[in-house]
Amino acid sequence: MTGTAGLTTDRLLGAVGRLWPGHDVELLRARRQAGTGQDLIFVPSGSAPRLLVPAGRPAAAASGLRRFSRALSGKERVVRSIGSVALRAGAEGLLADRIRITPRAGAGDSIEQHLSGVLGTEVVVGLGVGSLRANQKPILQVFDERGRCIAYVKVGDCALTARLVRQEGAALAELAKAEWRLLEIPALLHLGSWHDLELLVISALDTRFRPGAGSLLQPPLAPLDELYDRYDEGSAALGVTTYWRELRGTTELIEDDGQRADYTDALDRIEQSRGDELVRLTAWHGDFAPWNLSLRGTRLQLWDWERFATGVPAGLDRVHYVLHTSARAAGFSGQVIDTALAGPYPRHPAWPPAAQELLGVLYLASLSARYLIGSQDPQGAVLRPTTQTVLDALTRHSRRLTAAAPKGATR
Repeated sequence: MTGTAGLTTDRLLGAVGRLWPGHDVELLRARRQAGTGQDLIFVPSGSAPRLLVPAGRPAAAASGLRRFSRALSGKERVVRSIGSVALRAGAEGLLADRIRITPRAGAGDSIEQHLSGVLGTEVVVGLGVGSLRANQKPILQVFDERGRCIAYVKVGDCALTARLVRQEGAALAELAKAEWRLLEIPALLHLGSWHDLELLVISALDTRFRPGAGSLLQPPLAPLDELYDRYDEGSAALGVTTYWRELRGTTELIEDDGQRADYTDALDRIEQSRGDELVRLTAWHGDFAPWNLSLRGTRLQLWDWERFATGVPAGLDRVHYVLHTSARAAGFSGQVIDTALAGPYPRHPAWPPAAQELLGVLYLASLSARYLIGSQDPQGAVLRPTTQTVLDALTRHSRRLTAAAPKGATR
């Protein structure tokens, strides 16, 4: 089984095996009598998996489908809602593809037993089956005895994902210090290690069915501004900022000689033409996109904070949102990047018209740094074509920025 989500059977079974150490884990294509083990059922099927839900827990299985992000189309929302009702009514009997987990003699504690201790109540878990990507990690939905989703767990199972899990834990601890009027952020419930895995346990947000009005390409701006205002550091010349020094430091970590030279040349062009320009420094979510947010009344529910950073140019989230929304619809290409950067939606009032192009180039420099490093990890092979596309766009746009460089600072 490969499935449209891009996961191989071996990787999925391996992930389940690490979460239930000391257990036999096998893929079943047909229903069998329940024995001493437990089953996780593929929804909607093993050939097109989106979720693994716990068998024999219809309320939990139904709850697993009721997470609505802004990225879901109206049809997808309806399908999830119908599927949730069907699972609650007992439709899991129609789903044959499943993973059977059977304890061996002397088996130790499972992830469910561990999380029951962490959360202080008996729980069962389901497993999200996302698309194949460099930072892919097991993400668990945690259900109580009534079938309510009470938490999510991110599992760092390699050096890259463990680092990202720790980063998100630190980000959530920092964000919890503020009182948010327009943002709703998951609460940090637990961060710790278990069987060589890094576990981040966060509260579940109660998302709503309705996606919110307006074009999907239009980022929700008021909540972003609340985030920016909270972490506003004022303005500084680009070339002396910590943000810029960290981008420069990335060059030492790039293993490919050609990519390192291209990236360094692009940074040189930016610094020579705009290094003295004042930029407003604040924070960014780092992966602000429709699939990481939902709207509930006047509040924006926002999750996946593993790339959160402060001291960065204001407006990077806008560009990220528009580019990745466009790329999901049309594919990641140079043309999609150029069109997204030239459109009206990424523009930020902190940047006057003459400086808007610099915002786009700085975003490409930030994204290139992330991809260049992430694609070097063994799990990052899937990212390499996109990495080159983004690096090529950075080269192209930094050259155009140099050609259009103002005689003096524009701000």
